[in-house]
Amino acid sequence: MPLAESNKRGYNSGSDCVAEAKVVEPRNYPDPGQPEFCGRCTTKMEPVERGGRPRPVCPQCGWTYFARPAFGAAVLIEVEEKILLVRRGHDPYGGWWMLPAGFVEYDEWAAETAVREALEETGLEVRLSKLYGLYYGSDDPRNPSHLAVFHAEVVGGQLRAGDDAAELGFFSPLEIPRNIAFHGQRVAIAEWIGTKLGTLVDPAGYGEND
Repeated sequence: MPLAESNKRGYNSGSDCVAEAKVVEPRNYPDPGQPEFCGRCTTKMEPVERGGRPRPVCPQCGWTYFARPAFGAAVLIEVEEKILLVRRGHDPYGGWWMLPAGFVEYDEWAAETAVREALEETGLEVRLSKLYGLYYGSDDPRNPSHLAVFHAEVVGGQLRAGDDAAELGFFSPLEIPRNIAFHGQRVAIAEWIGTKLGTLVDPAGYGEND
């Protein structure tokens, strides 16, 4: 099911699941990265209406600050009608399950991040076959973020939990844990389940802590 279609069906924004995960909704707070002085010429910034929002603009050189969400990349590894999930070893959402994923570094392509995270968290070498979908979530207290999920094929390595992963597991559509970390991950996994079962699956049902 396309992401645009799932959004039209009124799925929760993720905030409904936040209370159970005991994390905050970062959109309720001011942007902590908003600069007071220009990053180019150090002139004091001034608020100017740009694109329908007041934004810090440098009156000297014109540099404009646009707040940006973080960007993550994940891999969807499917073997015999089951997908590989990792159990988070740390907060936020410590003990919850998710697709192998991580934040894209400044000098990385998202695809490179997906391959790197797969190796670090699962010990598997993968080859990306296609982009599965692009998702958004705002229930990560570290930053609102977009998530690129890639279909991946295993080409080598040895399965083992590493880095931030405390445990690994392959799950069929009916075996997916009910505690999936992060809204973007829930939507992606719910779409995969729906595709396999031929039905619409609400991602909000996977925001419960076991």
